[in-house]
This record gives sequence, C-alpha cells and structure tokens, in this order.
Amino acid sequence: MAQKSFLAAAVMSVALLIPSARAADPSFIWGLNGHPLASYHGVTLEEQIAYAKSLGAKSYRVDVQSAGQLPKLMELVDLAAIDGVEILPVLTPKIDLSTATVDDIYAFSKNLAYETAVLLRGKIKVWELGNELENFAIIQPCEMRDDGTQYPCDWGPAGGLYPLDYYGPRWEKVAAIMRGLDDGMKQAGGNYLTAMGTAGWGHIGAFQRMKQSGLAWDISVWHLYGEDPEWAFKVLAEYGKPIWITEFNHPKGSTESEAAQAAGLKTMMEMLQRLRKRYPIEAAHIYELMDETYWAPDFEAYMGLIQLDSDGKNSWRSGRPKAAFKIVQDFIRQDNLTGSQSQ
Repeated sequence: MAQKSFLAAAVMSVALLIPSARAADPSFIWGLNGHPLASYHGVTLEEQIAYAKSLGAKSYRVDVQSAGQLPKLMELVDLAAIDGVEILPVLTPKIDLSTATVDDIYAFSKNLAYETAVLLRGKIKVWELGNELENFAIIQPCEMRDDGTQYPCDWGPAGGLYPLDYYGPRWEKVAAIMRGLDDGMKQAGGNYLTAMGTAGWGHIGAFQRMKQSGLAWDISVWHLYGEDPEWAFKVLAEYGKPIWITEFNHPKGSTESEAAQAAGLKTMMEMLQRLRKRYPIEAAHIYELMDETYWAPDFEAYMGLIQLDSDGKNSWRSGRPKAAFKIVQDFIRQDNLTGSQSQ
C-alpha cells in the first residue's frame, strides 16, 4: 500500500509532456527468456531454439552466471544464428553480495564479462549487464539515507522511486557489479550495445542513481508484470535511450489458470504494441519459454509457455504447449505481418 502511494506521488510530481506519436517500427523485437545454461536439464538447445522460432521470437534472453557455462553458451549462439534467433546474454555474476567486498565483486564481474565477450566477440549485438540488481540495495526500515536522514522505522521497504530509496553501502556493491561488467566488456573490445536497468515496479530512481555512480548504458531495461508502465516509460524516455522490456508476463503466470495467463499476456502485448508508438520501446521478452516445475508450488513453476515434465530419471523433458503459446504465436505472426505491410 505504501509503495502505491509513493508511486502516485511520483507520477504527480513528474511534469513530463506526453511524447508525440511514433511511427510503427517493423523491426520491433519480440523475444523470450529461458535458462538453457543452468536449468531445463534434459531439454536440448535445439528444442529450445525450435520453439523460439515457431513462436516467431527474434531474441532469446539467457542468464550467464559463470565462466563454466561459456562452452554451452557458444553452442547456443551458433545454433540460434542458423534459425535467425539472436541471443541476448544477461550477465549475472554468481557471487554473494552480502559477504563479498566491493573490490572482489568488481573483479569477479569484470573477469566474467571479459571472458564472455572475448569468446563471443562479433556474435552478440546487445549485452545486458546485471538483472534486477537494485533489489539488493532497496533501503529498509530504520536504515540511514545518504543525506543523513533516517528512513522511518514504521515504514516498509522503500518503493525505489527516488535515488535515496537505495541504501548507500549496498548500492556500492550493486554499482561494482555494473561497473565491473561494463569495464570487462570494454577491455574485450568489439562493437556492441549495453543494456542496464531494473526490476520495474516503482524502481525508476535506480536510473538516476546509476548516473550518479558514473555508469553509462545504451539501452534502458524495464520489467513488467501486470502494472501500468506508462508513467515509467515517460520518465525513461527522458534519458534519450531505447527501452527494452526484457521480462514481462501475466502476474504469476498460469498459477490461476492457463486461460488467465493467455488472456493476460495478450492484453499486455496489445498494450506494448500501442505504447511503442509513443515511446522508444524496441523489444519485449516474455518470461519465460518453459515452466520451471522444480520450483513448485512457487509461482516460478508456472511462468512458462510450455510445460516442463519429469522424465522419471531425475531429469526433464518438454511437455505440451500451454494456452498462452498459441496466443503469443498468433499475436507475433500478425504483428510482424502488420509491420511488414506498413513499410
């Protein structure tokens, strides 16, 4: 409830003109999220790319946590290229932020980015640096803000709307990851774009905090799970960068029902289709390709477009497509057709 009141106040205080209408872009990227390097054990890379191609997805966003995953990532990139699917690696260094020092976090992140970028130099157009990192730094009750004031002890966690909504010592660790990843990419060289951003919700203040920390990025990232994002797009547009929605889905997937997920996803895709005509939204990635059944009963077990079944041998196999699969497939096909006709 407190987060909603913060959000309303922020929207009221941001006096931004509504941008003029933008022409529909036939090159809009509909993409998917997946975990082929760390999860979906038993489901081949070929199967995953085939599903992405069948859906009409142009991009497959995958998390990269450690150097040990790089051989499989290289295989995935090459397989995807054959079918015209680009891989969007999101570098998520596997390190304990609670115990690691800022220097160790920076060094580990820089090394991961360097090794990955050298291996895939020239094969990746966009790298996403970090995933929802700002969550770690959200200020908690009674903690001290950077301006010397105390965050009220009788409030819940901050809404993330303002730069002071992030606790300084933890933010330094968040910034160390982003800076390390960016410096590692620069050291590796090549032509590429970097994407950075937040978990969405009200976390718009992290972008100003990123600028205050001297971080630079080419694409602003936002995540979307059911709430109206237009207020955030107005703010993000002021940064003068393209916006990528690298995660979106109906809230909690098919936890309620497959029909609810399918209807919710269609509504969200229609909304993004409208909003991209007004704001510089270039891509939207559905979270995610397959259910992560092993997380049941948590909602993460029901976010996929395809069921994930046990093979009875301590591994997994792809199950049947859920109702949302056909909805997404038809929507992307029609959107691509409409876009090509507008050229």
